[in-house]
Amino acid sequence: MYLDKILAKHRQIASRDDRPLSDLVVLAEQSGSQRGFAHRLREDSKSSLAVIAEVKRRSPSRGLLSQDLQPDAIATQYQRAGASCISVLTDSEFFGGSPEDLQKVRNAADLPVLRKDFTVSLRDICDAKIMNADCVLLIASALSPIELKQFHNFA
Repeated sequence: MYLDKILAKHRQIASRDDRPLSDLVVLAEQSGSQRGFAHRLREDSKSSLAVIAEVKRRSPSRGLLSQDLQPDAIATQYQRAGASCISVLTDSEFFGGSPEDLQKVRNAADLPVLRKDFTVSLRDICDAKIMNADCVLLIASALSPIELKQFHNFA
């Protein structure tokens, strides 16, 4: 399956990442203010359907989804259409995304932003905060119960 291949690649990358976690934590703490992702979903769901809209360039199963994707323009459209939050794929190898895509979305819309990537280490969570993501994706089936709890508490 695609997920196994993607996770294996991300775990391989994480195993070679020797950046001191303490340095990343300091950078993450200096990042911009957070927009309440969970709060926004709870509030919006009280009066209507809370929608997480997604910015994705390609997928392993379907290939290229958008030739000329403009994350900022899409974010503006999502906000006008009433989305509650925006999910941005930042995986480059399998989804064609980037941290720059996330930054463009964050700058273009006032909505909370989820970094949709394959979080396999505490450094990934710090990277998301450094990118000014308001939330990270934790795939429960891809993490051990201990990792899931640790990552959730750390985030």
